[in-house]
Amino acid sequence: MSSFASRLLIPALCALWAAGCTRQVRPTEPSTPRLTPEEATALVPESVPDREGWALDTLNALDRNHLPADLPSVCAVFAVVEQESNYHANPVVPDLARIVRRRLESYAEKLGPLGATALEQLLQARARGSKATFGERLRQVRTERDLDLVFRDLIRYSKEEHPILFGAADLASELTGRGSLSQLNPITTAGSMQVSVRFSVEYAARQSGDGEADEWVVRDRLYTRAGGLYLGSARLLGYDAGYDAPVYRFADYNAGFYASRNAAVQDALSQLTGRPLVPDGDLLAYDEDGDARDEPSNTEKALRLFTARYATWISDGHLRADLLQEKSHGFEETDTYRALAATWLKKTGRPLPYARLPEVAIVSPKMKSKRTTKWFAQSVLRRYEACLRRAR
Repeated sequence: MSSFASRLLIPALCALWAAGCTRQVRPTEPSTPRLTPEEATALVPESVPDREGWALDTLNALDRNHLPADLPSVCAVFAVVEQESNYHANPVVPDLARIVRRRLESYAEKLGPLGATALEQLLQARARGSKATFGERLRQVRTERDLDLVFRDLIRYSKEEHPILFGAADLASELTGRGSLSQLNPITTAGSMQVSVRFSVEYAARQSGDGEADEWVVRDRLYTRAGGLYLGSARLLGYDAGYDAPVYRFADYNAGFYASRNAAVQDALSQLTGRPLVPDGDLLAYDEDGDARDEPSNTEKALRLFTARYATWISDGHLRADLLQEKSHGFEETDTYRALAATWLKKTGRPLPYARLPEVAIVSPKMKSKRTTKWFAQSVLRRYEACLRRAR
């Protein structure tokens, strides 16, 4: 075995499978030495153009996010990149023009009898300095960035040239709960790692000095190799979780922070209360903007039943406050989580399982076939293991 393999692969496999080791190690832990640029380049598939560039940008992204640039971390990033874009910073989306046209037509129908006419007038217009109409440009889009640029001009044109119509359309959308023109862009995940645009904007705002970030600037950044890797690695590895296998972190990347931990909570809760729950990783119900709804979810109702039986000191308000932390590591320190863990241990004689793969159907206009979070996580895991084998 080469010195590269002995230095990196054996500790990484130990971390992965805990074969004869005391515990498993998460991809974010510095369990193996930092990779050199040459070692990271060797992990990129040989068919990929500019392997060294991908390696260097990945190492730099991990450094900038204060994450370990070791074998497990680099392979985790590469696995997601390969799964999501096959090493393309600005991926081509099949049938993108048709997807967008369908969404626009559906939007126009919901705005009433004049919606279709207004949409056609808008698509026949041109942005300043453009020779092609919006409709012509939309028919030619191939990549995510192509579409973003058209939407950017289309929204700017609507606001500047037809402010009353644009405002009325957005007001009608707000009143009907059917989404505004600004929200019709199907590109909600972007770049080589298909990282959430919403997460990227929020993360960029936290990193800025004034707590603000321009969405279009962030989108432009996502379509660069360096920017996509920087934001994607932060989303994948930039949070603490006690997972004993990387597959759960890959599931979280698709389903949301701590979805795998929360799915285990739902599974245990269902067994303790006898109330069937879908382990989707969301303990609360959320709206389209990702904000918690006021009405209790099925999981919250089951937890109310649990506290009534086993933790009467936890009021509904107390429970709700705990559940609002479900997307953070701090949820594990709440009275609700501790009561559930203690009750599970007392009833079964075993510690509360920390994670399980959530059962979530992936819904995206960019996907033709039906997929699930479990499929995604296991597919990324296979690529992750293949990356570790390349270290040989």
